[in-house]
Amino acid sequence: MQKFNKLMRMITPRGMANKLFAMICFIWIFITISLICIVTNVSGNLLYKFNRNLLDNQAKQTVNVFDQYMDILRNTVMTVSREDNVKALISGDNEGYKAYLVYRDSYTYIKNIHEFYDWMNIYIIVKDKNYIMSSNPRDVVTDYDKKGIPEMRWYKYLEDGVKETHIMSDFIPPVSSNREQFAYALNIRNIYKWDIEGYIIATIDKNVLDDLVRGTSFEKNGFMLVLNDNGQVAYNSDPSILGDDLPIEQLSNQIKDSGNYAFGINKDFYYSSWKSRTSGWNFIAFADKKYAEKEVLDFQLLVFSILIVAILLLIIVARFVSDTYSKPIKQILRFIHDIEKKEFAGQIDLELEDEMGDLINSFNAMIASVRQNQVLKKKAEIDALQKQINPHFLFNTFQSIKALAQQNDSRSVIMMIEKLSDMFHYNMNRDKSPMTEIRYEIEHVRNYLDIQRVRYGNRMEVFYDIDDRILPYWTLKFILQPIVENSISHSMEQMSGGYRLDIRGGFDGDDIVFVIRDNGVGIPEEKLIKLREYIYDKSGTVENDNFGIGLRNIHERLYLLYGDGYGLTVDSVLGRYTEICVRISKMDRKEAMQSVNYIDRG
Repeated sequence: MQKFNKLMRMITPRGMANKLFAMICFIWIFITISLICIVTNVSGNLLYKFNRNLLDNQAKQTVNVFDQYMDILRNTVMTVSREDNVKALISGDNEGYKAYLVYRDSYTYIKNIHEFYDWMNIYIIVKDKNYIMSSNPRDVVTDYDKKGIPEMRWYKYLEDGVKETHIMSDFIPPVSSNREQFAYALNIRNIYKWDIEGYIIATIDKNVLDDLVRGTSFEKNGFMLVLNDNGQVAYNSDPSILGDDLPIEQLSNQIKDSGNYAFGINKDFYYSSWKSRTSGWNFIAFADKKYAEKEVLDFQLLVFSILIVAILLLIIVARFVSDTYSKPIKQILRFIHDIEKKEFAGQIDLELEDEMGDLINSFNAMIASVRQNQVLKKKAEIDALQKQINPHFLFNTFQSIKALAQQNDSRSVIMMIEKLSDMFHYNMNRDKSPMTEIRYEIEHVRNYLDIQRVRYGNRMEVFYDIDDRILPYWTLKFILQPIVENSISHSMEQMSGGYRLDIRGGFDGDDIVFVIRDNGVGIPEEKLIKLREYIYDKSGTVENDNFGIGLRNIHERLYLLYGDGYGLTVDSVLGRYTEICVRISKMDRKEAMQSVNYIDRG
């Protein structure tokens, strides 16, 4: 029992999404397998029935077209028999030139009919003169006894027949061919003696049935058999299938309108039988059951393949559905894992109107409460960091003023005092806000650099490239001047040549980016890597001997306000340059105040 329970735990999916996915897949696979069984059985019967109906319709159509041909042959024979010249030809009562005219006009008449129906030939047989006239010039015979025509089976059939009209399947042209044709013949009798003076015959090649069979379901997978009124084979579309093994007498006795018939082992057919209206012959279309069964199997395989694809698609849909329904839970789990790193900042942004929505709302309320407890700490950090910057700057500034006073440069001292007064006014922060317009932050940097240029003279070159469009937007105070001050103290003071400082500011998408670049001595690679680790360290565990503390303070302030993706990036090449990039979010006054208020409220 314990082993069974262990096995069940091993095969049972873990996780809500996987369990939901497994349940949906099981249901759909069960439904799909059921559909396969149902469709397989139903489709087999329907397809078999369809093939039977198709065989019936095609066989019936073949018989109907054949009857149309026979109607044309019959009408042609009747029409020719009423022609005066033909009557005169058969009676043989004319001589000389008149006989010539009769022969000529009779031939012209049947030739014209042949040209209209090019698939039909007409024969006029005059018994007393052993003469045969034909619409095919090669079959004109002046002495058919010598050709052995009286010994032909079709001729004996005409002679021995008791009917006035005859439909034959074994007519052979006298000269032009030895291939049997279908024929419709009419006895021409002497109206006084009532003996037969001749025959009029219209024929059509058996190829006409080959054309009718072509394209049918039984052309390749079966054959058509025509039995005449004597039960003999009048036509077989494919003798190679059964050869000479056709059990004609048995077949004639057992054949019905439709059914199945087996010609020995592995020769099982289903058939459709139709009787010709004009000839009374039996037309039987046979189709091999093996091919029908193969079609059923192919169709079932197609259905099976489609359903397999459907199962795969359903599995994909099931995975999508399970992931969709488990997405809120996954998002809560990810949020819980990341919340400490983000110092409980943010909310789960999902609006659901079910139990999961209630859970998310409760969780967001809890996060907001924890966040509120963190806010005071953040605010204290910001104030402490800002105060940390100011003493360092004031010390350097007063040192510069002292040096100028010792040189009795009153004009420079006055200018520096005015600039310093503006800087103190900016630093007093009378509105009690850590935010300001970018124009004032730039002006604060200009005041600082103007003071420094008085101190360093022509050694220092400063170039500004500020997009005026960014000036109305708001930013944190004291994010640029400490970077400039850091560049001067760590780059310029270690240079013997000229010092150049480039300050650029502009848009980058929805962000504003400042770039401060100098041509100083640069930072060694190992020291640069250490500096980056120190700046971006959130745990406070990385030590750097206070190198870069000002940069780290600025980055922390920006991170506390704007969040991930904002702050400082440092790049440097030893002996060439150092470049610091400051990225902040684009904020107007209202957005800046809302951000500050959000921090104040938590």
